[in-house]
Amino acid sequence: MNRTDDAQPIPDPCDVAFKEWAGVCDALTAGEQALILRKGGIAEERGEFVPDHRWFWLYPTHVHESEQGLNRPQPPPQTGTATPSTVTISALASVESVGFLAHESTLDALVGLHVWKHETILKRFHYRKPGLWVLGVRIYRRPEPVEIAVTPEQLGCKTWVPLETALGTQGLLPVLGDQEFSERMSRLQSILTVDR
Repeated sequence: MNRTDDAQPIPDPCDVAFKEWAGVCDALTAGEQALILRKGGIAEERGEFVPDHRWFWLYPTHVHESEQGLNRPQPPPQTGTATPSTVTISALASVESVGFLAHESTLDALVGLHVWKHETILKRFHYRKPGLWVLGVRIYRRPEPVEIAVTPEQLGCKTWVPLETALGTQGLLPVLGDQEFSERMSRLQSILTVDR
């Protein structure tokens, strides 16, 4: 697992967001997990996954929500197919480490570090070819959530979306204290080191 070497300060403002299931965004913001799983793909250079952005807002989405397999209570499924006109932004994320999980047998070691059901991660792990990229993220909560209008550029199945107006980052507080966050990243690093 590679830790990000540059200790970049929190950008102010930030105008990019990362779309993720609403239940996962809630878990990240509540401190129930400190990692994001991705298959990788177009952002891979020389075999390494590089996230497009180091800092980003969490943008909760209800796309495929009926398919979510999370170990946490879920809101009732949305009825109808209307696209919501607004989305609530509550937290900023910083990518602190990136690693690759290559062996299915390692998935069990991640229990307690995330809220996905085993079947959900297993399906992602085996999609196209075995393996998952694991991003260790530190989450900073806004003092007050902000509701923004959904723009045409944010619609569809895309990961990164631009915000029409950049949001200020003043007053953000880390969801996890330094010691707890460091312990979680150390555990994650140990898991991914053994997986090699």
